[in-house]
Amino acid sequence: MRRRVAIALFVGCLLLSAGPGRVAAQEGLDVTTLYPAVTVDPGSTARFPLSITTDLPQRVDLEVTQAPQGWTARVRGGGSTVEAVYTGGEEPPEATLEVEVPEGAAPGSQQVVLEARAGLLSHQLTVDLSVQAVEAGAVSLTGQFPNLRGPSDATFQFDLELSNDTNQETTFSLETQAARGWRAEARPTGEEQAATAVVEAGGSSRVQVTVTPPINAAAGVYPVVVRAVGGPEPAEAQLAVEITGTPSLAMTTADQRLNARVTVGSSSTVDLVVTNDGTAPLTDVRLAATPPRGWEVTFNPETIAQLAPNESVTVVATIQAAADAIAGDYAVNVRLSSEDVSDPPELELRTTVETSALGGALGLGVLGAVLVGLLVIFRRYGRR
Repeated sequence: MRRRVAIALFVGCLLLSAGPGRVAAQEGLDVTTLYPAVTVDPGSTARFPLSITTDLPQRVDLEVTQAPQGWTARVRGGGSTVEAVYTGGEEPPEATLEVEVPEGAAPGSQQVVLEARAGLLSHQLTVDLSVQAVEAGAVSLTGQFPNLRGPSDATFQFDLELSNDTNQETTFSLETQAARGWRAEARPTGEEQAATAVVEAGGSSRVQVTVTPPINAAAGVYPVVVRAVGGPEPAEAQLAVEITGTPSLAMTTADQRLNARVTVGSSSTVDLVVTNDGTAPLTDVRLAATPPRGWEVTFNPETIAQLAPNESVTVVATIQAAADAIAGDYAVNVRLSSEDVSDPPELELRTTVETSALGGALGLGVLGAVLVGLLVIFRRYGRR
């Protein structure tokens, strides 16, 4: 009898000792993060990915019970701020503790406490944040070649390096500022559609800047400013594009007509309009002509010392036909030349030669005299 009682007591003790252990294992609650202590900068946001597990599927309520004054701490999951998660899935729920450090946070160590509760169970997670004073130049935007030059029909590309020497991964928005009519775009290198750059703590990222000037941009130096906003202080790069200009010459007549009239024994004038329709100034623009043999063509002025972009100068061309020129149409070629232009224009003037009134009268007089002489000879010798 005593032996049976002893055995029963022994079995009872085993059951009592085993039962509570199984219940505790089934109702376990654990909240952890891989990096519970970090260094942060004033004005930054620290993020702690959470691992929340329970032995049984159930709801777990989350609450930040301690945070420094002026700091903001919240739990985010699924794109929202959350106050509870459910642990019923095969994978732990994804949640992140976000701690926003104010701009004026003083250097030193701070703590944030997150409490999780599931029924009668609770668990506290304490994270340590060491605030470090941000040094000047913690974020920089630099380029090896900040100045480029070329004609106004070119596209300019700058390669910059965005360095993040802070203690947190930072998302930077990229901004540009250029002269009116210019187009400047900045994006991470190799990303056609991205407008932001994500740079890890202590890392760097390449940024490509594309600058397109207006087609009629005048020669000169144009500044372009690129900013990366998102760190403790905006990072800025000062770039410059020098437009060398595209020289171009054009020539026509004042009345847009490409013909002239000249009388034998006199001269005729034609007003030529020479225009610089490019974007760079021109120097020493000379005029010359190729007239028919025996003709003479002069210009006033013969040389244009300087011609600014979009500037026009009127040149008077004087055409003198040869003394023995007969009536008809002739071609007079006028051409421009300048060391600044590789293919200057050329103009062909169709010139009509007319006889003078005096010459016509003399011709008629000679013809009349010949006719009279023939008539006299016919009368005198005709009867014989």
